[in-house]
Amino acid sequence: MKSSMDTGLITNEVLFLMTKCSELFVQHLAREAYAASCSKETSDTLKYEHLSHLVNKSSNLEFLLQIVPEKIRVHTFQEMLRLNRSGTTSDDDDDDDSESESESESDE
Repeated sequence: MKSSMDTGLITNEVLFLMTKCSELFVQHLAREAYAASCSKETSDTLKYEHLSHLVNKSSNLEFLLQIVPEKIRVHTFQEMLRLNRSGTTSDDDDDDDSESESESESDE
């Protein structure tokens, strides 16, 4: 915070307060995720999936959706991209196909 040019003069008390608030928030987030995971699983380990699931299901944690997204595999992501690209180009391809078919019919 002190290195930012936008903030101006920041006292040590403010830095301490922000640090303590951040610690308490992370502690709360971890406890909530752990409590939710213990109710579903017998494992005592808190995993990234537990945190991302909590962020996705809690409306008050919506601001963390881009910071703690749900994990997806690369293959799944590539498939999503392929479907997205084919969905946008399939409309164009359909128009091109219908035009070429009508042209070939008119030639006959």
